Amino acid sequence: LLAALWQRPELVEQPAQLKSDFGWNWRNYTRWAAVFVGTLLLTYSSFWSYRQFFPADMLIQTAFGSTRTIILPDQSVITLNGNSQIRYPANWQADKPREVWLNGEAFFRVTHQASHAPFTVHLPAQLNIEVLGTQFNVSARPTQMRVVLNSGHIQLKSTAWGTNQRVDMKPGELFEATTGAVNAPNILHRRVDPAVYASWQTSRLTFDNTSFAEIVQRLKDTYGLDIVVTDPKLLQQRFSGSVPNQNAGLILDGLATLYKLRIQRQNNQIFIKPTE
Repeated sequence: LLAALWQRPELVEQPAQLKSDFGWNWRNYTRWAAVFVGTLLLTYSSFWSYRQFFPADMLIQTAFGSTRTIILPDQSVITLNGNSQIRYPANWQADKPREVWLNGEAFFRVTHQASHAPFTVHLPAQLNIEVLGTQFNVSARPTQMRVVLNSGHIQLKSTAWGTNQRVDMKPGELFEATTGAVNAPNILHRRVDPAVYASWQTSRLTFDNTSFAEIVQRLKDTYGLDIVVTDPKLLQQRFSGSVPNQNAGLILDGLATLYKLRIQRQNNQIFIKPTE
């Protein structure tokens, strides 16, 4: 056996070759691992720098039946109603246009800036509100869009329905459009009492010649209630008055007392009937 190994030295050199190959592979693996780790560190560093210079938008949401007040970097104040969402850039620059995106209902108290930077509220259905400093209520729900101006001056711009509409609003005016319509939206532009439409911020919810269909829809949108009105004629009736606004239960009890309604709760549904 020793003589055979002596005559064929490659048989004893093979382990040395394997050791050399293993060392070469290990050095390459180590080199590739270093490159991989370096790439990860560079990527993380780039991402962190990006987040510092281009931070993500701020997104604030409210649950059904809850409200929340947000103070923006420019000291403008937004009060969100229940089941609503506001989004705005985290990197807020004083000399740049101010923009927020709203889904739901909110009351805006916009501050005027020395730089005259405009303030834009982006709503669904390609509707935008442009303002410098004012107070107004906005409701952007799936079935209806409503803007009520309390003070100041705002301009509405829309490219929806194939048109480029502009509406100048004065204090005490309401602009309302059905968002479900495609070709022929139902649009209203009239004078109202702004305090009625902003009453959800107070301890009492106020109605002024409001259809019961609208009242029911507001309860569904704001509080997430599953309401069934057994008599369709009731939906066409209009009501005026105010009810407690602390929670959905008090609102329903107030409606029942004020308008002589019967309210029955079955599982997760609420049935509303006129008294017989």
